[in-house]
Amino acid sequence: MSFSQEVKRELAALVPAAPHCRQAQLSGLLFGAGTFEISAGGQYSVRLSFSLPAVARHALALLRPYHVEAQVRTVSGGPAGRRYEVVLDDREAGLQVLNETGVLSDALRLQLRAPSRVVQRRCCVVAFLRGMFLGCGSVSAPASPVHLEFTLEDQDLAEQLLRLLERLDLRFAVAARARNIACYTKSSETVNALLAVLGAHDAVLRREEHAVLGGVRAEANRLANCDQANARRAAAAGERQAAAARRLMASPAWSALPPSVREVAELRARYPFLSLSELGGRVRPPLGKSALNHRLRHLMAAAAELDA
Repeated sequence: MSFSQEVKRELAALVPAAPHCRQAQLSGLLFGAGTFEISAGGQYSVRLSFSLPAVARHALALLRPYHVEAQVRTVSGGPAGRRYEVVLDDREAGLQVLNETGVLSDALRLQLRAPSRVVQRRCCVVAFLRGMFLGCGSVSAPASPVHLEFTLEDQDLAEQLLRLLERLDLRFAVAARARNIACYTKSSETVNALLAVLGAHDAVLRREEHAVLGGVRAEANRLANCDQANARRAAAAGERQAAAARRLMASPAWSALPPSVREVAELRARYPFLSLSELGGRVRPPLGKSALNHRLRHLMAAAAELDA
């Protein structure tokens, strides 16, 4: 099951308590997943198509208070795979629900945007958007590049959806494609905010958990790379110091060096791979990094004088 389907299954369990919110959610579901057909005789038919049986059952639950007779069927094959369809006819109850949800005008004409009475309250805006996402929404998995969109077929409906999202302080964009119109966002913050307001809290937690793990993994990689770089620099410095010690030991300047510097030079020539802490531990008595660095600087300065 894809992440989008998991989100929809979570949202399908949410049936608003208030009748006006149930109406708005059903309206969003009809606009998001409905295909409206008008026969030559003026008869209406509405077909809702879903990829999840849970969403089809959700649609039936929202229709139940209207006492609508709906046909439920399973359609297999095609590029979309198995689909679950809820079909409404144009009997009186069916026309009533289409009118009350704003799909049909009072003159029983098809409308391509939800009327303001359906999305007047903020809670109804949330319910309408929840229905729209159940009908035509999709969201990328946490491990993929961020993308959430509503895929629509009408420009006016896409523009209305954009304004409804703005009422919730959610910034989306609209893009026209060859066969549809997308109302989308690529902002992780916006995706999380929308899923949270719709009620998909488990999905938000999964996204945030992945983001935290990704941040920890990136920090661990950064620290590992930093450690490797430090180790390379320390090894290169140890080789330079060992080479300088061997040059001094073979020159007349060796006897002029203080005994403490000669001791460190002999240890470095023998152990070029040791870190400063490890090398300081071999001096008698042991030296800290600061004192050891002082003697190594004296060593390098004396080696540099050989080339002067």
